[in-house]
Amino acid sequence: MGDVLQWLTEDENPALKFRTITELGIETECDLGALYASIWEMKTVAKMLGKMDERGLWSEKDWGSMTALRYATALAEHGLRRDERLDAFAEYAICKLTEKIDEGARDMDGCSPMLLARALVALGYHEEPELARALEVLVGGQLYGGGFMCKRLLDRKPERKSCYKAALAGLLLFAELKKQGLLMDETMQRRADALVEYFAKRDVFFASDRATLLNDGRPGWRNIDNFFPVEAMRIGLVQIMYSLAVLGVGRDSALNIGWRLLAEKQDADGRFALESTLVKQPCNFGAVGKPNKWVTFYAVGATMARGML
Repeated sequence: MGDVLQWLTEDENPALKFRTITELGIETECDLGALYASIWEMKTVAKMLGKMDERGLWSEKDWGSMTALRYATALAEHGLRRDERLDAFAEYAICKLTEKIDEGARDMDGCSPMLLARALVALGYHEEPELARALEVLVGGQLYGGGFMCKRLLDRKPERKSCYKAALAGLLLFAELKKQGLLMDETMQRRADALVEYFAKRDVFFASDRATLLNDGRPGWRNIDNFFPVEAMRIGLVQIMYSLAVLGVGRDSALNIGWRLLAEKQDADGRFALESTLVKQPCNFGAVGKPNKWVTFYAVGATMARGML
């Protein structure tokens, strides 16, 4: 494991070095203030900031309604925190979440809002009153089975069961809330426990029969593959296992299949390859088929949170 941690803390990627040290609890004599400052100077970050317009926003010509989500996710993965350089964008993204809140709480249910909220929380904007209000609406949309569902589908058939993809987005949001110490409230913890139970009942990746793989399809794009970063319709294996372990159920037998799948993907050097990614995104997270530091970071983090290291 020492070799992998050394690889993750190499100087060529300040963002992963910083996150590995601070989030995985690696002892170091490194100047963390200087290291964090160097993240802002990374080519990937500089390129993203350089594409901002005079208002401090990114054009929706890139990915339409997914623009805010993709940029917020990329910034959060780099370990950045709230900053005047991001404030205008964060305000805009929070408005995207809350613009329909007064039209009905369930207008915000679904994958994209959950993942956008997760990114904004990771960026440190959870103390903003409007984001706090949006979070209450998002988690308040939880269904009786512990999962979530888009409003447009509930309107057609109110008795629908939870959507697996929306539940996955909710899982990542709850894990981020846990990391930020925001699951202290008894109601929030109960909601997180109900969502964890939703996945435990299906061995994480299957239908309720525990035999039919959900989101089965082209290799690399399934939930049992190392897809990175997250996007509205695809969440990869390492981040699913990481989130469940962060929420405290890493040793639950329902996760055994997931741990086996993860172990099978580890190479002789303890590294994990990127198996698929978005064709177009704010920055390059690595080549498909090659050992990937972002994926490996989450795999190591999952194992640590499980308590097996």
